[in-house]
Amino acid sequence: MVEYHENLNSMDYALNELDSGRSEIFVYLDRKKLNKSVTIIQGLRDKNLAKQILKDLKKKIGTGGCFKNGFIVLQGKHKDYVKEYLKDKNISR
Repeated sequence: MVEYHENLNSMDYALNELDSGRSEIFVYLDRKKLNKSVTIIQGLRDKNLAKQILKDLKKKIGTGGCFKNGFIVLQGKHKDYVKEYLKDKNISR
């Protein structure tokens, strides 16, 4: 008998896991070198999902960013936009 398993690498699966309320996501501003502002997203457990979100946000906002040590770091003040983006994608409540 063949048992069906949902693709664990799919974005829908990852969004369902996050929507189940098992993780807390924090979005906040920080200052880095030369007093430049950065937006930090913390709490995404799935590395592949975090990288996909980073890629999408960089494209939509038109800014630079990276994924380091479990954190997404975006250049500039984008806290409000990121919160709305995550709510629209049902990633955070």
